[in-house]
Amino acid sequence: MAGQSNVTLPTLVSLILCDQIIDDRLTGKKSAIGLFNTIWLTSAPARIQAIAVMASLTEITGRIPLELRLVRDADNATLMGSRGVLEAPSPLAVVDLVFVMQGIPLATAGQYAFELYARGEMLGRRRFHALVGRAPPASGPPIPPVVSPDQPDEPA
Repeated sequence: MAGQSNVTLPTLVSLILCDQIIDDRLTGKKSAIGLFNTIWLTSAPARIQAIAVMASLTEITGRIPLELRLVRDADNATLMGSRGVLEAPSPLAVVDLVFVMQGIPLATAGQYAFELYARGEMLGRRRFHALVGRAPPASGPPIPPVVSPDQPDEPA
């Protein structure tokens, strides 16, 4: 079709959220520590100290402009973003990109997402929830979070 480009977009293999990524200099392996789908806030608004996002991509040809955005699902507002250019030694290579974002402002509890774009096209997104309350214990039944200040805490 006229107007369509023959530009190939990379394939997003995975997009994960975690507390930190450890890069082993000897083996070249990366370890994702503290994977999560929910962030617990003591109150809102809040500022998240740090989030690590790791994206694995393949089928990379040439220099590809990339953008990672943090968006609020309620209104699709972009809260933060990071841009760069990606290259790979071969289209068969899998490239792991690590983004560490600090001081992330979250005005309200709700659903958020990290979206990864290449050449302006979305490759994928990873949602997470920000909840106000206390995190459930590591074992045992989950404790429901306190989502609104007008709901009293129930004893556990």
